[in-house]
Amino acid sequence: MNSEVGERFSRRGVLRMTGAGAGVLAASMVISACSPQRRDGGAGGTAARGTDTPVEKLTLALPSSLSSLDISREAGILNYLVAALVQESLLSVSPTGELEPALAESWKQPDAKTYVYTLRSGATFSDGAEVTADDVIASIDAARAEGSALAYAWANVASVKATGDREITIGLKAADAAFAWTPTPGTLLVSSKAFLAKNKGRVGTAKTLLLGTGAYKVTSFVPDDHVQLERNAAWWGDTPSVRTLKLSFVPDAGTRLVAMKSGSVDGALNLPSDEARSWESTAEVTYTGDRSVVALAFDTATAPFDDVHVRRAFAYAADRSGMVRGILHGKAEVASTLVSPQMWGDLLDEGKVKRGYAALPAFDHSIEAAKAELAKSRHKDGFSLDLSYPNSGPQLGKAALALADALKELGITLKVKEVTLEQWIADLVPGKKPLQFLWYFPVTGDPAELTDSYLASAASATNLPHYKNPDVDDALARAKAETAKAERGRLLLGALQDAAADLPYLPLWWAQTATALAKDYVLEEPGAFALVGPWAARVKKTA
Repeated sequence: MNSEVGERFSRRGVLRMTGAGAGVLAASMVISACSPQRRDGGAGGTAARGTDTPVEKLTLALPSSLSSLDISREAGILNYLVAALVQESLLSVSPTGELEPALAESWKQPDAKTYVYTLRSGATFSDGAEVTADDVIASIDAARAEGSALAYAWANVASVKATGDREITIGLKAADAAFAWTPTPGTLLVSSKAFLAKNKGRVGTAKTLLLGTGAYKVTSFVPDDHVQLERNAAWWGDTPSVRTLKLSFVPDAGTRLVAMKSGSVDGALNLPSDEARSWESTAEVTYTGDRSVVALAFDTATAPFDDVHVRRAFAYAADRSGMVRGILHGKAEVASTLVSPQMWGDLLDEGKVKRGYAALPAFDHSIEAAKAELAKSRHKDGFSLDLSYPNSGPQLGKAALALADALKELGITLKVKEVTLEQWIADLVPGKKPLQFLWYFPVTGDPAELTDSYLASAASATNLPHYKNPDVDDALARAKAETAKAERGRLLLGALQDAAADLPYLPLWWAQTATALAKDYVLEEPGAFALVGPWAARVKKTA
């Protein structure tokens, strides 16, 4: 196979949130010059254009603090939201989910296991040093290193070599059609070889910060308070309108809204749907489908969830439609599997996706059905367990409390606990707890991003349920080597259908992201991945 991709696109935004799957935000939004109102952005948002009027300083609120800016150490969506402004990858992902050039101006795939990237001429780091092949290779080596949160994505790589002054060739151990998305910001952000060597183990801290080629550079970072960035004059893209960007960490919802009303902040990112409604009289709020999924992960290797009847009891007890209506105010869709219908791109047409999803088990809410399933299990007398959720996702906590209330009728006690986002991410590993939330924001336009990480038995770092099904593993393995898009789509959809019957996860909803800005600002080029990448370079004064 040969496919050469040149610089056919204007500079646009990238990626997502993140990589280790540790939840995250891929969002979009648009704000017009009219009075504050609610806007439904849909899957791709609504187009809006701003002016080139300079913005001296923009301050936005984030719902949680960060302990590190290095995504290989802490791979949450908010970490990506900052890091992807500062660092770039070989390729980018457009706001609507297509592969585009970034530090690589072109790329090709001469065979199923070989990828060749030609580096952009003249790209420099914010310290003035020119980007070289050695810098990219050092960054890939750092991502692949033991202990990196990104290492899982590079496990199939056999070699990374400079095959020219501006050319890098990556060889795989085995064919994998999804690897085309790996050299994007979700699993690779490039820094300089010298910087990585000098600051090994300290990258992303308050003293060391980050070094990259992106639209912005970090000037200060206080883990419990804020991160501040300045426009990078060396960036190869169009000059951003916003000169200084301050991202304040404001975990309390009430404090965030007061800050907006007082003018202390100019907006907020990743607002929970229930909170977003209270912003509609103060700012422009945009709701955009972001392809994210919220699900419960059952550890199938541990009691009580090693019993499928217990898993089914939970599925029937969860009033997912009620959660979408009551907690999310309709700004979501009940999920039937991990992969949202919008993730299939050109692999499957809309009709095949609809028919395939219609065949998935529904598990409509029924306490009687839940009791009947529990009665068939080895735990019919009930049990007690914990469920934690991150403080940046209060909607998850409300869903957990609603489920806990329903489970009482089955004799099951569910203890719900709020933890920091950092703690939740640290706990999000297989075997840590028998029941966990999976809150995932895709960073690519490929359904294998979810299936390979969360359903393949070999994915030991991310397979939260310890799930193993030979038919699912076989379908996923065949899909990796498949070059025909329709057949690859059929295999991936079949894997989802087989897994749904086993219920290792209970998908709750596919969400929308709520974003708020003062009416003076607009974010151009909205889409499912609009806020992961150089998003601040597309914030403009309204026309």
